[in-house]
Amino acid sequence: MNNNSASAANSSASDGTTVRSQLLWATLFPLVFFGMLTVLVSTAALYELSLKNALRSSTVRVELLAEAVAVQASGSSSHDSVSWVEALQAVNRSYEGQLYLLDEQGSLIQPPGETSGTFNEKTLPSDLITGYMAPASRLFEDASTGEKNLVSIAALPETSFYLMLVEPWSKLFAPTLNYQLISIGLWILGIAFSLGMLSVSISRIIKPIAVLVENATGAVPGSIFHPVPQHGPKEIRALTNEFNQMVIRLAEQQRALRQYAHKALLSQEEERQRLSHELHDGTLQDMVGLVQRVELCRNDLDTNPAYARQRLDDLHDLLNKTIEDIRRMSIALRPPVLEDFGLPIALEALCKDLQQEKPDLVINYLVLGENLRLQSDLELAVYRVVQEALTNIRKHVKDVSLVSVELEFGENEVKAKIKNNGAVFSNYDVNQFIQSGHLGLAGMYERARLFGGSLTITTDAENNTVVSIQMPYYQ
Repeated sequence: MNNNSASAANSSASDGTTVRSQLLWATLFPLVFFGMLTVLVSTAALYELSLKNALRSSTVRVELLAEAVAVQASGSSSHDSVSWVEALQAVNRSYEGQLYLLDEQGSLIQPPGETSGTFNEKTLPSDLITGYMAPASRLFEDASTGEKNLVSIAALPETSFYLMLVEPWSKLFAPTLNYQLISIGLWILGIAFSLGMLSVSISRIIKPIAVLVENATGAVPGSIFHPVPQHGPKEIRALTNEFNQMVIRLAEQQRALRQYAHKALLSQEEERQRLSHELHDGTLQDMVGLVQRVELCRNDLDTNPAYARQRLDDLHDLLNKTIEDIRRMSIALRPPVLEDFGLPIALEALCKDLQQEKPDLVINYLVLGENLRLQSDLELAVYRVVQEALTNIRKHVKDVSLVSVELEFGENEVKAKIKNNGAVFSNYDVNQFIQSGHLGLAGMYERARLFGGSLTITTDAENNTVVSIQMPYYQ
C-alpha cells in the first residue's frame, strides 16, 4: 500500500511539471557543467600563459635593472659591497619592486646599520645561485607567509655579486584575474541568453499544442468544429493537420452512425409491422379458421360423422401449416440450430436452405481448423453476417452460379469468407451503403466493429465478390 502511495505521489509530481520546465532544466545542467569545465580549463590555461609571460618579463626586467645598478655604481670611487648596496638603493627608490643584493654564496648583503632586510633570507631556494648561467626567474612560495613571489636573478657586471628582484605574484596576476571574472560574467550571461532563447522557442511549440488541447477538449459529439490553424514548426503543423483530419473523420463517422441508427430504427419498425401483418394475415387467420372448423366438426359429429372426419383431416393440415409458419418466424428471430449444434452446423444449414431455394446454384461449404464452441453472442454475430451475405446473393445477384462459404477457426480469431461469381460491387464505402439504404451491409460492418473485428468486401483476381469477416476471440 505504501509503495502504491509513493508511486502515485511520484506520478502526480511528474504530471505537475510542464514541458517548458522540463526542457529548461534539461538544458541548464549541461550548460552549467560544460560552462564550468570551460572556465576551469581556460583559467588553468590563462594561469600558465600569465606565468610564462611574467617569468619572461621579470627576467628581462632584472637584467635591465642589473645594468642600471652597474651604471649607478660606476660613479663611485670604490667597488666594494657598500658601494653596490648604495647603488642598489638608489635604483630601488625609482622602482616599485623589491631589489636585493646577493653574494656569491647566495646570502643577502645588508646595507650598513641594518640587521635584516625586508625579505626573509631563509625562504630563498638553496640552489638559487648554484649553476647560474644567465638571468632567470622562478616562482616560489614563502614558507613563513604562504605568499607566492616571483624571484628573478641576474649577475652584476664585473663583480661576484647578484641582483635579485622579488615581485608579489598576486600583484602580477591581478590583471589576469580581472579577465577571468569578465569571462565568468560572460559565461553566466551566455547561459541566461541561451535559456531565454530556448524559452522563446518552447513557447512557439507549446502555443500550438495548447490550441490543440483546447480544441480537443471542445470536440464533443454534436459540437461545431472549426479546423485548427496550422502554426509552429513542421512537426507541430503535421500534428495539427492530422488532428483536423481525425476530427473530420470522427464527425463523418458520427453522422454515419446517426443515419444508421435512424434507418435501423425505421427498419426495426418495418420489421415489427411485417411480423404484425404476418401474424394478423397468416397465423391469426389460420387460428380463426381452426376455431370455425372445430365448431363445424362439433356440429357434424352427431349428424354426419363421415363429413366430420373429413373436416378433421382439413383441420390437421391447417394445424401443420400454422405450426410451420410459427417455426419459420421463430427460426428467423433466433435460430435454435446455432444454440444446439454450434456455428459450423448452423452455417451449413444456411447453405442447404439456399441450395433448396436455388437448385441450380453450386454451393461449396468448408470448415478449417479445430471446431470450437464460441461465446453465444460472437457465434450469433458471425452467423448474422453470413446470413446477410447469402441473403444479398439470393435477392440481388441474379447471374450467380457458384457460391463458396468458408469458416476457419484460427489461434486467436474466427474467420468467415463468402465468395460468389456474380456481379461485383463498384463501391465498398459503408457510408454510401447507409445513405443508399443498404442497411444489411451497414449492419454487417457494425457487427464486426462491435466485436473488435473487421469486414471487407473485395473483388479477387477471378472477378469474384468476396466478403471476409474476422472476429477475435475474447474471454
